[in-house]
Amino acid sequence: MARQPAEQWATRLGVILAVAGSAVGLGNFLRFPGLAAKYGGGAFMIPYFISLLLLGIPICWCEWTLGRYGGTRGFNSAPGIFRVLTHSGKSMYFGVLAIIVPLVIYMYYVFIESWCLAYAWYYLVGEMPSSTGIDTTPYIDFFARFVGMNENGFLLEAASARQWSSC
Repeated sequence: MARQPAEQWATRLGVILAVAGSAVGLGNFLRFPGLAAKYGGGAFMIPYFISLLLLGIPICWCEWTLGRYGGTRGFNSAPGIFRVLTHSGKSMYFGVLAIIVPLVIYMYYVFIESWCLAYAWYYLVGEMPSSTGIDTTPYIDFFARFVGMNENGFLLEAASARQWSSC
């Protein structure tokens, strides 16, 4: 049986966009604008770009290099790449973390996306609070009730307190 040729990216730009898309976290969209406005805007960009240059880009290059190294030797998963990299069967168990960690992150993203979907639903059916001007208190109160947050910022505290008091 003839071996199938390895899959490849059609263009170099496609690879770069895929890597950049996977590297940009949800926090860059949800938290970054608010934190930048709260803590001084432009000043926040200095440590952001320093972190990008000193951590983000080198880690991206390392991941890319590991993937290409393992791929040229016929391994297309993290456990296989770690095994071929260290020449040890035990190291593949460390590579399993590279599968489990993204899975947990994806679960977190789905949780946040479900909030966004429900929030959009409440908006579409007209159950969102209305506010005029720049007063955002009704929206903040709605969201805090929606996710079960109290004034201290703890999530689901009331539900867990009721659960333990009934035991």
